[in-house]
Amino acid sequence: MYKRFIIFIFFSFLFTGHKSAAHVVNDSLYPSFFSNETILKISLYFDITTHIRKKSEEYCEGRIVIYDTPADSTTIDVRCRARGNNRKDICFFPPVMLNFKPDSLFTTEGYLAKLKLVTHCVNSKMYEEYMLEEYLIYKLWELISPYALRTRLLDINYYDLGERGKNYKNKGFFIEPLYMMTQRTNSIEIEGEYFHDAVINSLDADRVAFFCYMIGNTDWRIKSGHNVKFIKSIDEGREEITAIPYDFDHAGLVNASYARPAEWSSAKSVVERDYTGRCRDYDENYYQLIKEFLAVEEDVYETIMNFEHLEAKKRKAIYKYVAAFYKELKKPEAFIRNIRNSCMDRY
Repeated sequence: MYKRFIIFIFFSFLFTGHKSAAHVVNDSLYPSFFSNETILKISLYFDITTHIRKKSEEYCEGRIVIYDTPADSTTIDVRCRARGNNRKDICFFPPVMLNFKPDSLFTTEGYLAKLKLVTHCVNSKMYEEYMLEEYLIYKLWELISPYALRTRLLDINYYDLGERGKNYKNKGFFIEPLYMMTQRTNSIEIEGEYFHDAVINSLDADRVAFFCYMIGNTDWRIKSGHNVKFIKSIDEGREEITAIPYDFDHAGLVNASYARPAEWSSAKSVVERDYTGRCRDYDENYYQLIKEFLAVEEDVYETIMNFEHLEAKKRKAIYKYVAAFYKELKKPEAFIRNIRNSCMDRY
């Protein structure tokens, strides 16, 4: 009983959804699920037969077992459903939304905490690599910006409670809920699909554009809110909106077999870089961001080469792809001319 109470307190801090400044989460004060870099082992029980056949957005009952240590675990009731507009069409095993019940350890005051689970998509080594490469991209974005959705890598045993009763063992990862990120960064979520250019922080937007150019990603757009979320700092003197990118499986760094450049891009393939950020009449943002990206170059390479969950050959290929971007940055005048030739008058 005492252990259950301690776990409850831990997850109460972790998963409550309050948005006032008084509830800002500080990782130096409270333990954080997403600050831990070790692989988390879990078991997930739900109707996988229906999940695969129907890819339904209707929740089904299930439970998750979290292995705190090899000899100790915590079992929590949860509801599961398919998610991801494109991946539901592509994936044999689509991504999962986990919705924790009000009486579970993950919630307090009736708040239904949700977690996005990125799955292996298809049972093959190639698709597992796609998933791991997307996870790596999230880690690279953390090096670039404080406004990043963190992730937690998982070893998952799936147990089918449905008709087929077929079980799976794969890797996956959780994505930090946006409300947790806003707590960490003293900000609030701003809902909407279109914002006038004047209310978007131009430097933050260009930082996203630089990063997406680095990873070869055109599958994002601020104008329509495509694969971006919006937040606004509640600190005094910061009125503009910041865009937060997510969903990177169409990036050239991943080079998934199903990926295609976005319809607004002129790229012929996903591995071809195309700068789809906003056109600027001034160069200050560009020079500042070149400096920022160059400052973390070695950290980027280290993160890639130390990612042992991918084979050395794959890591070297990713290193080479990213190094080509950095080679461009080291000729700033030519780089700025290049992005001016492909930037977009509208997002």
